[in-house]
Amino acid sequence: MQFKSFILKSILIIVIVLLIPVGCATQKTRPYIDDKLINKQGIDLSKVQTLSFPQVKEIIVSESLGFTSLKAKAGIILTCPGINEGFRCKGIVRFQKPGKIRVIGSKLARTAFDMLSDGENYWSYLPKEKVVYKGKCNVTRNSNTKAYIFPDPDDIVALLEYDRLFEARHSYMETWPTFWLVHILEQEFVPYGRLSVDRIDNTVTELTMFKPDSSVRVQATFSDYAKINGHSIPKAIQINWPDTNTNLTLNLNNITINEPLSPEIFRFKKPKRAEIVEIN
Repeated sequence: MQFKSFILKSILIIVIVLLIPVGCATQKTRPYIDDKLINKQGIDLSKVQTLSFPQVKEIIVSESLGFTSLKAKAGIILTCPGINEGFRCKGIVRFQKPGKIRVIGSKLARTAFDMLSDGENYWSYLPKEKVVYKGKCNVTRNSNTKAYIFPDPDDIVALLEYDRLFEARHSYMETWPTFWLVHILEQEFVPYGRLSVDRIDNTVTELTMFKPDSSVRVQATFSDYAKINGHSIPKAIQINWPDTNTNLTLNLNNITINEPLSPEIFRFKKPKRAEIVEIN
């Protein structure tokens, strides 16, 4: 009986050890289910790097700090419950740290939408509806309103400023065969964000932001990186808001970075005959 009890206790200890996350900075585990690169043709796994978490964090932060502004043209695709087949248009993107972004979509020489965030407030103008949806940055939105369906420029800013994710927060890293998975926590236990970083070229391929209840608020994938002025810039960005089943795709071209942008770009001017709707 003593031997049987010893065996049962040993099995229980092994199960507990397997279930509890290791408290160190870097974890090595079995192949991640979403590790799409491991079987992809043309991937040279001999180029996979072995770095510590401080080194990976330094790469993420320094790359983000060196990228202060962006100007680009864009091919834009928007899908949401009202337009499942996708609304396609051309547009421009203007981004400047800290917290400023403007995305204007146009079709048939007319403005289809105008999204603007100045770091404190954001506005989404829909000319066809003659309405401007306005809200405060860094405030939880009401997902039951029609306005929430439209993409939130404040979320897009958060996805582009990697260095701010680590401010006053805990973080740790898991190591997978072809990428690092960086977890950022609020108050040690609550997930705040998660980044996937390619172990071959050190680029961020995926970023997920969480709500206070640990559900996904917004998720973005970054691909088709290009070297511009010594910085790796994604030319393709896909963003998903699960709550409203909204997807925004930005295919960037004619990209310029780190050039001064006029402050007027990020100042909101109320369109004539447009209704202002507060959505916070």
